[in-house]
Amino acid sequence: MSDRLKNILAPLSGDLERVNQSIKKHLETGVPLIDNSAMHLFAKGGKNIRASLVILTAGLRGIISERVIDLAAAVEIIHAASLVHDDIIDKSFLRRGDLSVPSKFGDKVAVLAGDYMYSTAVNITVKNNHASILESISDSTKEMVKGELYQMEYSNVDKISEEQYYNIINRKTGRLMATSAYVGAVEGGCSEKECDVLFNMGLDLGYAFQIVDDTFDFSENSDVTGKDIGNDFKDGKITLPFIYILKNGKPGEREYIKKFSQSPDDADWGNIKGMIHSTGAFSFSLNKAKEYAERAKKRIEIFDNSANKGIIEELISFIVERNY
Repeated sequence: MSDRLKNILAPLSGDLERVNQSIKKHLETGVPLIDNSAMHLFAKGGKNIRASLVILTAGLRGIISERVIDLAAAVEIIHAASLVHDDIIDKSFLRRGDLSVPSKFGDKVAVLAGDYMYSTAVNITVKNNHASILESISDSTKEMVKGELYQMEYSNVDKISEEQYYNIINRKTGRLMATSAYVGAVEGGCSEKECDVLFNMGLDLGYAFQIVDDTFDFSENSDVTGKDIGNDFKDGKITLPFIYILKNGKPGEREYIKKFSQSPDDADWGNIKGMIHSTGAFSFSLNKAKEYAERAKKRIEIFDNSANKGIIEELISFIVERNY
């Protein structure tokens, strides 16, 4: 976690520590293989953005009860489970600056660990005993799986469009961000209208987050991001910077992207990165992320100024201004 993000979330440090304890309580079984594989991603710590959204939206109208903490733990477990499964699919060696779960424990253990984590999160939600919260979390997990399959179907050079790209990130990233904001609001006692507003704020934030994250595929090295560089491209996934070139680039640039997307291992990675910057694709993508971030900020104008609202606004700004 960057120093800036730590400073933004500092007022939540006590609650986030409670979330970490809840995650440990719900995942640990006393069986080393289960515990080590399921808890591996939490050892280095993540950004805790989804847990923070649960806490922040709950605090707009209510208190941070143990039920809120458990819901924050549930969304972080779901997010971590999705990363475990993503790393199996993408054959990613690194995650959060360490070996990925499949790299450390093997694919078989990783599949089961991810399944166990998903099941644990759903169990936490069932115990919450609130129909709309259970529906939102179950819908978001379903959409995340659909998003992965949708990406396999459409995220290649012959089928992808900007609209399809947004459909993918809506499901893979946006829905869980939206759900995080929504379940906190519901548990915190927000009105139905306020809950819907916060859901859409989280959705816009998810779009902004993923668009920025996709630009990390063009960072100089994995020390910046803590994960493999160029993995999306090498897997043949066409993200927004590539879509921009395919739509707006010169004929030679478009053909270059099409050619090497079919055989990414043979691609000149340095030339690809240079093209992303020289064509304006990099700037276009960041500006698009900023548009979604501004939309997210606009949505929460219905709330009076408060410490929690201020932190949400800072978090939104951080999402599009981060450099790692």
